[in-house]
Amino acid sequence: MSRALRLAATTLAWAMPMLAAHAVDHARVLGPQEKVAGRSQADYAIAWWQWVMRPPDGVRAYQDPSGAQCAINQHGPVWFLAGTEGTMDARRECLIPADTHVFVPVIAVLAHASPGNPLACAQAQASVRATNDHLAQAQVLLDGEVIAHVPDHRLRTRCFDAFQDAKYVERHAPYVPAASDGYWLMLAPLPPGTHRLSIRARYDHPGGLQGDLEEVFEYQLRVGGKPAPLPRVGQPIST
Repeated sequence: MSRALRLAATTLAWAMPMLAAHAVDHARVLGPQEKVAGRSQADYAIAWWQWVMRPPDGVRAYQDPSGAQCAINQHGPVWFLAGTEGTMDARRECLIPADTHVFVPVIAVLAHASPGNPLACAQAQASVRATNDHLAQAQVLLDGEVIAHVPDHRLRTRCFDAFQDAKYVERHAPYVPAASDGYWLMLAPLPPGTHRLSIRARYDHPGGLQGDLEEVFEYQLRVGGKPAPLPRVGQPIST
């Protein structure tokens, strides 16, 4: 398992040229300091990483090309969307319940310790900060409209256990600490119906950790259903 995992998103196709697109109503995108159900967005970034690392490798939502894993382990007032790990383009369809906030990484990095490779908290935070200091592009379209000021939505986490809910990890200590830095969006509950979310983002930090990351994904979100959650996955393994 690598000491740093990468997540990002970029559009597969724009609904219209950027210059012709309208800006999304600010009320549809929460400011980075706004809380949801009493929790900060930095706390949701931590919860997002714990959610995405909960299943074993090969089952994680960021490895899903179609959206088939969209409902896995989802619960609470915020619905998580995954980016990718930078090795594929993804077009996903996702059925989400109404009256639920949507939280998605535009581009973000995780660094964590691993067996035989200890990492201090300050080191983890410094490594992810250095990458995110070199954001080159971050464009988001929601239903063909631009979400403006994405660089304002940078979230830096405290150090945490990214594998807290991973049942397949018997000993968590070798993987602690973890830290994340990146750009995230918290969307207010979307109106019932179908919505398209497309994201383009990349770093420009030659020679830096994941400094050339550029990835592509797009979601078609069908809002208003009650998807049956997939079984919670993850079997203990020895570490």
